[in-house]
Amino acid sequence: MLRTCFPVAVTLLFLLSAVGCAPSSLPADEPTTASQEIFNKRLLPIFQSSKPSSCTECHLSGVELKDYILPTESATFASLVKAGMVDMKTPANSKILQFIQRTPEKSPLVRKEVREQEYEAFRAWIEAAAKDPQMAKAAARPIGPQLPDEVIRHARKDRVLASFVDNIWTEVGRCAACHSPDRNQKQVKEHGESVSWITLNDPEATLGYMLEADLIDPDKPEESLLLQKPTLQVKHGGGQKMVVGDRSYKQFRRFLDDYAAMTHSRYQSPDDLPKQNEEVSLVTDIWLKIVDVPKQYDQKLLQVDLYRQTDGGWSEYRVATADRLVFGKQNLWQETLSLIAPRESKWAEQISKKQLPPGKYQARIYIDQSGKLQKDYQQTLGPEDFIGTVDFESRWQPGYGKMTKIVFPKP
Repeated sequence: MLRTCFPVAVTLLFLLSAVGCAPSSLPADEPTTASQEIFNKRLLPIFQSSKPSSCTECHLSGVELKDYILPTESATFASLVKAGMVDMKTPANSKILQFIQRTPEKSPLVRKEVREQEYEAFRAWIEAAAKDPQMAKAAARPIGPQLPDEVIRHARKDRVLASFVDNIWTEVGRCAACHSPDRNQKQVKEHGESVSWITLNDPEATLGYMLEADLIDPDKPEESLLLQKPTLQVKHGGGQKMVVGDRSYKQFRRFLDDYAAMTHSRYQSPDDLPKQNEEVSLVTDIWLKIVDVPKQYDQKLLQVDLYRQTDGGWSEYRVATADRLVFGKQNLWQETLSLIAPRESKWAEQISKKQLPPGKYQARIYIDQSGKLQKDYQQTLGPEDFIGTVDFESRWQPGYGKMTKIVFPKP
């Protein structure tokens, strides 16, 4: 029965198609071009993948290779051509290929393999598609990252690292005794190698370790162990290194909050970006002690801003600062100085030596008596918190045993 009916069905179908009456449910298959096959097999998987592409080597967020792929081949090619990302005359010189080949100085092997696969897939497809001039004439759509350039640049990893250096790496000296491998052999014997989260002379590697060891929480930055341990919100064998609201805490939060916002793509316009800190700072081994501090200020945060005497009077800006809780039972306060300078100033270049020139200085003292910084770390101490000034001279020799001592101002 089947042998009899099958030829009849084929003959009927042939006759219907000859007169334009072929059933609509049985269309003829369109031939797949070489470029279409490459696009389907090698580019669409990138578009559909949830895995990060090689773009993430240079961009924390805002740029992904899948941003340059649309659901259809024709729309993708025409859009890349219109955006100037494909060179029809010399496909191998296409800008999209140059982007994929960009390699940071430190690049793990797995990323190299991913980049090579992406490059070869795009190169093969572009060279095949460029042979058909009609491909570039399809309807084009916006392609690539749709965020403003300022937002994309802000999330570049070199800028993220620069922010880490400005806000956290400059402070690691206060953590080195327990966490730097050149100084913490006793701690390593007691607690293991995991305490050595500082990589000598390598802020990039240090940041990488912090992320791998979950010292930084990009979902809840305020709960990062990097913050909670030195503030004793979580048990810390090294004791208290900062308090909520002090200068170091502010700097740590500046980086951590920014990192979290970039990780979760919260910046959508330049107006969303954080303002750059107008000052740069550098922790030193220069100590300042204040004696005869009244017991009423015990465990209050005391901040000292130092101004240097110049030919025209006291300097217009503070040249050093320090803040720490008062040791009221001993009637004293002491801390290492952080040199401070307006960004891009000549003084900013000079503080790189971590030295203060000898001479006459004025200490302007503030105390957070209401605990406002604990309630809102973004607040600052101002006129309402001002206690008084002390004029003095110092040679500013580094080292705990050579600290400069001044007397708390009398009311």
